Amino acid sequence: MDFIDYREKLGIAFSDKELEKLFFIRLFNVLDCLDSMRNQISTIEYFTFCKKVGCPASSYLRPGEYWDAVMDVLHKKATSIKSFLPYYMFFINVQKDENYKVWKKEGFVNIICDCLKETHIQYEILEEKGNYFIFPKGVEEFDKELISNNLLWLKDYPATHKAWISALKSYNELTELTASETADNFRKALERFFQEFFCSDKSLENLKSVYGDFLKEKGIPSEISNNLEKILELYNRYMNNYAKHHDKVSKNVVEYIMYQTGNLIRLLITLKQD
Repeated sequence: MDFIDYREKLGIAFSDKELEKLFFIRLFNVLDCLDSMRNQISTIEYFTFCKKVGCPASSYLRPGEYWDAVMDVLHKKATSIKSFLPYYMFFINVQKDENYKVWKKEGFVNIICDCLKETHIQYEILEEKGNYFIFPKGVEEFDKELISNNLLWLKDYPATHKAWISALKSYNELTELTASETADNFRKALERFFQEFFCSDKSLENLKSVYGDFLKEKGIPSEISNNLEKILELYNRYMNNYAKHHDKVSKNVVEYIMYQTGNLIRLLITLKQD
């Protein structure tokens, strides 16, 4: 039982703000106590970081001072988890894993993962071609089976893998203003998957009958296969009426769209594996 669980057993709950405060204390207790960080941030990495996150860069700093300058930026942005995480991820991604460095990128990823886990704050970090990005987690079982595992399975579908990553990144930055764009990104990922899976260049809507035939070939009873075809039809109709041709998607339905997209992908890959 950890400290948070113990408090809850006593009937003393943490507020979200208290959890954020606890997270930052734990994180900087580690970062601020790291030794031999003089060569961790190179000149190019420092100026790239400043350029990417939009903070002023100082030309008066000496190479050994770049680490402290970046840490100062991270401290100043530690006002909320949501505002802090993009800065921390850019801090990781601008670095190169050089042999002379004490810490590798994966080490900084493990630090924040441990702090998030210990503080019971639900986020997941994914790696793509040596870079990392982070997005909020929903239901743990859903995230593992429909999001993380899909990334592994989609290695055989490179165009879909790229589109799925793009959709997840969009979801990570979700706002009410970008909800329609994010939903359409998931639609594009599903369409790309259907095209790769069925070796066709037809649109998602025009692959509905191919989808239905595949389900029947795999022995899915008509009561279920007909229902699955209807779900795909309604998925397409919603996307056309709210996301693709109009800007009417509400932020509170995008998580469902993400899971529904992942579910359709998982179903076909699972049936093919069987």
